[in-house]
Amino acid sequence: MPVVLARVGDGVIDRDELVSAVDGGDAGALCVFLGQIRNHDPEATGEVVAIDYTCHPDADRMIGEIAARQCERLDPEGTARVAVVHRVGHLGVGDLAFAVAVSAGHRGLGFDLIRAVVDATKAELPVWKHQFEADGRAVWSNLDSSSA
Repeated sequence: MPVVLARVGDGVIDRDELVSAVDGGDAGALCVFLGQIRNHDPEATGEVVAIDYTCHPDADRMIGEIAARQCERLDPEGTARVAVVHRVGHLGVGDLAFAVAVSAGHRGLGFDLIRAVVDATKAELPVWKHQFEADGRAVWSNLDSSSA
């Protein structure tokens, strides 16, 4: 099965766990995407200092399904392996929030698959972001809702 690890949870993301999950002797390419909390955002008016991520109760199951659909589309032979993890809870600047690792026989498939899994997960996974700014302002991302 191409998706070897798929999880949404509050535990710290372990880069080595993801790489180990997908690595193998048949892998000519090992691609890793690490999404971390940054101190700025287009929806923020000031410096971002933290984010609270919450998710739908089925997000843990859904993240694997999202990744599997991309594998079926781009790697119908099932030769690649994918690990994908999204974190929820309170995260500070620099913390890893989202990570994907892909191993494939060749770099082209690795690059294509990692981009597809990242983009589809960002678009489809029901995870919501409550951003906190240095001045005390808090904004729910993509909801145009704020509180002081």
